[in-house]
Amino acid sequence: MNLESILDCQERGSRARILGSHRTENPYKSNRNAGELEDETSLLYEAWEFGWSIEDCIRQIGTGFYLSLRNQSALAAGKLVDT
Repeated sequence: MNLESILDCQERGSRARILGSHRTENPYKSNRNAGELEDETSLLYEAWEFGWSIEDCIRQIGTGFYLSLRNQSALAAGKLVDT
């Protein structure tokens, strides 16, 4: 397992959140207890979860890129949005 594969897994988690997947839809989730996961699978599970969580936080805060999109949409529709 290398850093590149972990970062790729984080990106997949982030994309899953963008597409509306729920946190429980982690593809690295096993039918076994979390403590019984193999080391590599455990790392991928956590990386996917981290990517999903980061994207979820960004959406909850409503700042940065998403706030900019909201403001642009409101301006295009002729509405004023408080920042």
